[in-house]
Amino acid sequence: MLGRMLALGLGDGRLMLVDEETGEVRWAVQAHSGADKRIRVATSMGCRFVASVGRHEEQWKLWDAASGAVHRVGPKHDGKGACICVVPDVGQRVLQEGCPVVAHTSGLCAVAFSGQRFATGGFDGVIVWDAQTGKAEQRMTAGEPSAVTSLSFSCDGARLAGGSYAGPIRVWDANTGALLRTIPAAQAYLLGSVHFSPCECRLLASGGGHEIGLWDVDSGGKVGSIEGRRFAVFSPDGRTIATACPITLREVRVVDVKSGAFRSTMVANQSYLSSASFSVDNGSRLASGSYDGTCKVWDSSTGALLRTIHVGNDVDSVAWLRDWERDAKCVAFALGLHPRLGAASQVLELEVGVVRMILDHV
Repeated sequence: MLGRMLALGLGDGRLMLVDEETGEVRWAVQAHSGADKRIRVATSMGCRFVASVGRHEEQWKLWDAASGAVHRVGPKHDGKGACICVVPDVGQRVLQEGCPVVAHTSGLCAVAFSGQRFATGGFDGVIVWDAQTGKAEQRMTAGEPSAVTSLSFSCDGARLAGGSYAGPIRVWDANTGALLRTIPAAQAYLLGSVHFSPCECRLLASGGGHEIGLWDVDSGGKVGSIEGRRFAVFSPDGRTIATACPITLREVRVVDVKSGAFRSTMVANQSYLSSASFSVDNGSRLASGSYDGTCKVWDSSTGALLRTIHVGNDVDSVAWLRDWERDAKCVAFALGLHPRLGAASQVLELEVGVVRMILDHV
């Protein structure tokens, strides 16, 4: 079994990487600060980076998943360096026309990865970034004063959907930044999340109110609904969705997308649920975050509780990633590509369980 890790964004601004099998904390950092320290996290497909954003910080951060070291920090309008803007007080940004810096000007509430790109969103819209260079590729405006609270790329990376508490769902062209579709979601003020199906690039789920809406982003039409609330997360095969019980907000439900029937129900939380995420292998595990200070890991098929991870603060967001270092060793030995993998070796390009090259340094 490939190594499974969990990236947890906590209510006190900490970012934590936990070994799902043992519950061991690999590393923990104070990622963000401010009056509201809640943070959101996302992981890259290659599992090399964890991205985090904070509600009172306009800068995103990329972290090295193996070590917990800061890999890159997003730019900001601070009147320094290339920035020519006026910054009269902390927390205020008066943008100067013609400023060459592309950056957010307020706190961030959403982050999502697609390959080597990731998107961040907040009160001033959405920006798509190159994870390797840290440079902005596209900027999308939200068209409303409410913050973008959730982002999701389509499975082909061509489209980007954004949801907010006080407005419709918007779908942009992720390559050009053009607005493709505006979907007026019912009970939009309770919209908590948007998530594209990993198998159908046109199918989008939105979580809010007392139901999960299913939308065809090509036509903008509603194609179905599921009983649920707060979040809507597709399984890797696109057949099921994990959501919260709309009545108690303390039960995790895995629901069949086509029939709406419950596949499994997980009941063990003492406080409201905040988020959920299927494991990156085949979705056999489901992790849920709660405001009771725990992250729980479940068997997504049976609903059996496998592990409870106590972190001592609200779990605001959760995302899976593979243990890149451990997987490299397992796959290298399994394929017989190398007699030994130690400190003197370097694995290059481990993607979807395939080691492309191993170099020995003498």
